[in-house]
Amino acid sequence: MKLSSTITAVSVALLSALSSTAQAQAPLTGPVLQQVVISGHRLRFNGTLTDPAIVRYILIDPGNADPTTDGFTPLERIAVLVLYIGGNGTMGFTPGQVNTGSPNTVARNRNHLAAEGFVVAVVDAADDFNARSNGLSGRRLGPQHLEDLRAVMADLRSRYPNLPIWAVGHSRGTLSATVTALHVDPPADGLVLLSSLTGDPAIPSEDLSALDVESIRSPALIVSHQGDLCAFTNPDDSRALRKRFVVSERAKFRDFNGGSAPLSDPCDPLAPHGFFGIDQKVIEAIAKWIKHREEP
Repeated sequence: MKLSSTITAVSVALLSALSSTAQAQAPLTGPVLQQVVISGHRLRFNGTLTDPAIVRYILIDPGNADPTTDGFTPLERIAVLVLYIGGNGTMGFTPGQVNTGSPNTVARNRNHLAAEGFVVAVVDAADDFNARSNGLSGRRLGPQHLEDLRAVMADLRSRYPNLPIWAVGHSRGTLSATVTALHVDPPADGLVLLSSLTGDPAIPSEDLSALDVESIRSPALIVSHQGDLCAFTNPDDSRALRKRFVVSERAKFRDFNGGSAPLSDPCDPLAPHGFFGIDQKVIEAIAKWIKHREEP
């Protein structure tokens, strides 16, 4: 399945403009890069037995604004949102990096989410996954990635002990998000799954059918686009996925339509699969759902 492809020059220019607009509109303090060292002494791919893996994430905290330098007062923190991109999950963050040009839906909307009062963590795959040509493909349900997810969640809980942590994933990122609600202790306090990877029956793949979502008690919002033509994220399958959350304290399916003309393949983010052209509408619905202010 092709969930990631080379974006055309037109697409890159458009995304740069979108990112610049988000940066200008969002009343945020500057983002910072955090990193978590995975110190387990076992072989991870081509490393040595003592090589630690490193997971980096961009952290945006709207509660840290400084009125004297930023020109605005801090926002009240509502929750922490941990964002997982789709595709092969790799962004190649380097030490000190505080921005990303990823076109993935959750990554490109990081500032819009922070502007709603959410602490935002945009999580890269661990550096050893980044060094592999296929990144996290075929590994999102494996023990190494679970180790990384546990470390990031623990790090964020230590930084924000009084805030709930929601996992937000898009496409293949919905696998990583769902794993945090199933196999991390304590689990994610809530889930937002966008263009959920439900799988194509004709082509067996790593998808949500392999996960026991029936046992998830956290609230869950499943979001789809009616025009999503990617065979692995069929909107009707996302609607059926909602029905599997049988013990969730609060679960909802929400679909959208409309947007801009696609600039990428159906399984890539600049298409209905990525809610291209209706970003703000989707972000507002997610924010209202998490804040309990309005059913999306």
